[in-house]
Amino acid sequence: MTLQIDYKNEVLYGLLQRMAPSVGGISPILQEYWVCSIDPKNSPKLLGLIKSQFQHTVDGLQHLKRIHKENDGKGNLVLKVLLCPVQSKEFSITKEALLSMLIGATHQDNIRLEVKSIPMNKPLDKETNIKWSKEYWPLLWKGNPVVQDLNEIYKGLDINKISKYMKRIAELSKQQKTKCPVVSIFVDPSKDVIKSIRIDERCASDPIKHTVMDGIAEIADLELARRQERKVEDPKANNYLCFKYHVYTSHEPCTMCSMGLVHSRISQLVYLKPSLKTGGIGKNSGKREMIHLSCVLNWKFEAFQYLDEQLANEVEDIDPSIYV
Repeated sequence: MTLQIDYKNEVLYGLLQRMAPSVGGISPILQEYWVCSIDPKNSPKLLGLIKSQFQHTVDGLQHLKRIHKENDGKGNLVLKVLLCPVQSKEFSITKEALLSMLIGATHQDNIRLEVKSIPMNKPLDKETNIKWSKEYWPLLWKGNPVVQDLNEIYKGLDINKISKYMKRIAELSKQQKTKCPVVSIFVDPSKDVIKSIRIDERCASDPIKHTVMDGIAEIADLELARRQERKVEDPKANNYLCFKYHVYTSHEPCTMCSMGLVHSRISQLVYLKPSLKTGGIGKNSGKREMIHLSCVLNWKFEAFQYLDEQLANEVEDIDPSIYV
């Protein structure tokens, strides 16, 4: 089977432009992490602590070795363990607190803690992988990550469903006779069920009533009502409102809405029109933050621009200074 993937431009099915950093002239995006050195015999105890406390501090960093062996210069073998970020928007711990946790778990009082600069992004060739491994931290090499990522993404896409929802977005947007004809649809892909359809309702008294935030709020209200009705905690319920949902929208979300999608733990976003001045997702939008792939946040999702030009022309352009 021939895959409909343009690897060079990262376009799938000729319709989905993946929003990811440019692969040309890649440089390491470094973040400071706590690293500890321990006696190898204490590794089972430390692994237990990692599993309970630090399991998600390296989410999305499968290119890194979490543990590696090193000689301490005195003929002794030590384990270097990657623990957690020194500081991030969603995680913070003091050196003293971290050291106390490590000593409590391993009963080893001579644990050494240090700060290392760790590459958050993946090298695109083996030579760079070797270079970064020597300069920063040991990395795994499994081939060009862009090719691997695109192949995996392609397997999980249902282009017919995506096209169906994008056409519905365009139809609803055309019906709006306002200066901001923005429409967003939230879908639970596990059941292909629409959880929310929101049309822009901002006004002078509520200028940040954006469709994405409204959609998240509506889903929150429905979930609250469901839990109150059941009165018994559902052990299978997820604390994240839109966990692995797909979101379809007429216009690229602003920074605020993009951050809301990260915190809600969606897995996929597809938008029709870019917001070059105010967007928080696109390669060339806003301040080029690409919030959905931010290294300082502990969740990432895939984002695409839908490249159907005819469909895009059916949706009204909005003032580029408007945040959506």
